[in-house]
Amino acid sequence: MASTIWRGYITFGLISVPVRLFRAARAERVSLRRLYRHEPSSGPQPTAWPADFESEPEPPTSRKAGSVAEAPKPMLVQASRAPVQQQSEPILEPVRQASIRRASEEVLPEESVVKGFEFEKGRYVALDKEELKSIAPKTATEMQIEEFVSLADIDPVYFETSYYVVPEQAGEKAYALLYKAFQTSGLVAIAQFAMHSREHVVVLRPGKTGIIAHTMFYSSEVRGDEEYRAETSSVTARELQLAETLVKSLAGPYEPEKYRDSYREKLEALIAQKVAGKPVAGPEKTVRASTVVDITQALERSLAALKKPAASEQPKKTEAAKQASGGRKKAGRKGAGG
Repeated sequence: MASTIWRGYITFGLISVPVRLFRAARAERVSLRRLYRHEPSSGPQPTAWPADFESEPEPPTSRKAGSVAEAPKPMLVQASRAPVQQQSEPILEPVRQASIRRASEEVLPEESVVKGFEFEKGRYVALDKEELKSIAPKTATEMQIEEFVSLADIDPVYFETSYYVVPEQAGEKAYALLYKAFQTSGLVAIAQFAMHSREHVVVLRPGKTGIIAHTMFYSSEVRGDEEYRAETSSVTARELQLAETLVKSLAGPYEPEKYRDSYREKLEALIAQKVAGKPVAGPEKTVRASTVVDITQALERSLAALKKPAASEQPKKTEAAKQASGGRKKAGRKGAGG
């Protein structure tokens, strides 16, 4: 099981449920590091000699009196066989981020960098680490339920991160009671708690087999005033009817396993190719379909593409085949009558 994110108690009324939070979902990304790339120096490179190259023999050792000296082995001249040069490849080394002063491009030591706030154009106030620590909320141990609401009343734009809520052994019955109350009432809970030096509003709701928590953005964090306001007065009744038909034709149950992160899969395959030293193909050329300006025509084409029968569902006999078949039947009847 994943590591515990938060541990504490869910409280509602006089009931207290000891629980832990585990992250329910996490974005899967291929982590790419920043590297310094430079070519190897142009000086002499290490030399790899062929496996059958013999080096100069060792000088003969002292021999006993009366023994016959062995003939020295012939020496191979170095110039007679060219050495095999190792292929030089670019050198890649990890790098780390540094703080650089804008005015002089000077690299600053880490201890000289502090956090601050620009309260006026070009004017800042510094905030020391101890000052920030003094106002940071401690990791609370209580998630107090404030109210129960309908999930349909909450705009999904407020949802931030999802967590599985797992009870401690001592709180399993109270946990089951809260989970069953969620199911029978059809409501979800709004609670508040502190985690990782930040205060959160959280939604507690029933999942398939347990309670799921969703931390939420505050209303001040959601930029509702930047939402685009669609002008629907220009939509005709015919366009709306076709659009509704297309929507219903594409309707179905949500199956999350149908969707994959194709970019991550391609990136992993690209890395595997590079590691194996295989050639990498260039980018594919994208052919764009012709733009249809008329919305009604676009909707009709879309519906026609959906309603087009598959090859197995198409009529087995063409019109020409039907006529030929009919001609043969008539000829057969005439022959019988004659």
